[in-house]
Amino acid sequence: MQRTLRATLLAAALFAPSALAEAAERTVYVTIVDGNGVAVTDLTAADLVVKEGGKEREIAKAGRASAKMRLTIAVEERLMADTSVRQAMFAFMKRVIDAAEIRLVTIGLRNQTAADYTTALDALVAAINNLTLNPRPESQVAEGVLEVATEFATTKTDRPVLVVLAFSGGQPGVDPRNVLEKIRQSGMTMSAVTLMAGGVDAGGVGAMSDQSSREQILGDGPKQSGGRRTEVPSTGAFPKALQQIADDLLAQYAITYTLPDGVKPDKRFSISSKRRGVTLRAPSAIPDR
Repeated sequence: MQRTLRATLLAAALFAPSALAEAAERTVYVTIVDGNGVAVTDLTAADLVVKEGGKEREIAKAGRASAKMRLTIAVEERLMADTSVRQAMFAFMKRVIDAAEIRLVTIGLRNQTAADYTTALDALVAAINNLTLNPRPESQVAEGVLEVATEFATTKTDRPVLVVLAFSGGQPGVDPRNVLEKIRQSGMTMSAVTLMAGGVDAGGVGAMSDQSSREQILGDGPKQSGGRRTEVPSTGAFPKALQQIADDLLAQYAITYTLPDGVKPDKRFSISSKRRGVTLRAPSAIPDR
């Protein structure tokens, strides 16, 4: 009788709702800077408010991001022969190499990997030097972004980052809604530096509807993922624009919060700071996982 009672109590404890209720943790990467754009380094969970699906969630931990970035730099082929663009990519890579594994991809009619993920700056420099000086005049930037986002979504990378260097406007592409949804599911931080048509010979710009499609991806992708989009008037402005992106990435915090057991994940995310004068660049739409 005593043995049966103990077994019954043990079973009750194992299957009690309080024992089964385990909070799921989700981690989001957020750029935090002061009014001068300088990284804020001393914020804690108590300084932040996280909401998912409009509901405030408990922050388990908050601190400077330490996980290495899985960073893809994707440059449109029509830009890669320009000396300023090459110098800008090198300076950017040098700046972030200690915090990232970097891959260099060129976007033409399809993506080509010039250098696979590496932490060796020499290998990346060699890849830049080996880029062709006679690129094709057409590029499929929308498809290129979709391919990278699909890879990140499939591999479920911990800290994925995409930086795109491209022209504004371009050739016909895929439905931007499909690309933006894949960007969300990938969890990547996307940033873009885009050259206004006319900055150099664009090799022909697509119809207005095509430009709108590409613009939606290059504009809304960074906005929904917590990155930044910078449009520049000439290739000479690429170095400064890429350094600003490097500043953002190196200032990222990893924010881990809990989702109570039984609560379904919601793609809507927001974060704010109780401290005045602090700017947060964060995703507004996060993966389902």
